[in-house]
Amino acid sequence: MMKTLPAQGQHSCASRTAFTSCRPSMRRLAPFTRNLLSKSYESQSLQRCAASAVVAEGETSEATSGSNAQKVEQRKRVLSGVQPTGKIHLGNYMGAIKNWVGLQDSYDTYFCVVDLHAITVPHDPVELRNSTRTMAATYIAAGIDPSKSTIFIQSHISAHAELQWLLNCMTPIGWLNRMIQFKEKARKAGEDVGAGLLTYPVLMAADILLYQADLVP
Repeated sequence: MMKTLPAQGQHSCASRTAFTSCRPSMRRLAPFTRNLLSKSYESQSLQRCAASAVVAEGETSEATSGSNAQKVEQRKRVLSGVQPTGKIHLGNYMGAIKNWVGLQDSYDTYFCVVDLHAITVPHDPVELRNSTRTMAATYIAAGIDPSKSTIFIQSHISAHAELQWLLNCMTPIGWLNRMIQFKEKARKAGEDVGAGLLTYPVLMAADILLYQADLVP
């Protein structure tokens, strides 16, 4: 069975210091996402929200034996995912999933099926639901071990959409309008282009903030 995330009521709120200091490696992220993440880390209200919605335990855990408490260093956290659109192909495996397998023994790994990202374009709900399950099964078949990694469906964690809304409310519309991908697809779709495509990068930022990821391969 897939390893499930703890319910929100079971989360231990990370300290605000831990939240602000645990910034992901942003070199591979789009400039928009880097700017939004930087702005988000400076927001006191978002620090409180993300600290209460954080999905994993705090930066360190304590193992107590008798009266002596020994601090156990927590490994760096990796977050990554693939959209459940179309058929899984060699590019998905070689470019992403194969590399994830080697990260499991060295990092605290979270691998999700990003179905919320897949609904920014027209889709068949039944087909999307089936392909989401298939993609999760593919992770396991490709070598992602549920006993070592957390495998989950993005839409099953409501905090993704909740945090995206908070980020949407503080994101300058000018930043969104500069997104090249949106401009290109908007030209083709005209007035039928969805708002979700415009705010797609905001959801990416919410994903990273929520898990306080150090690496986003």
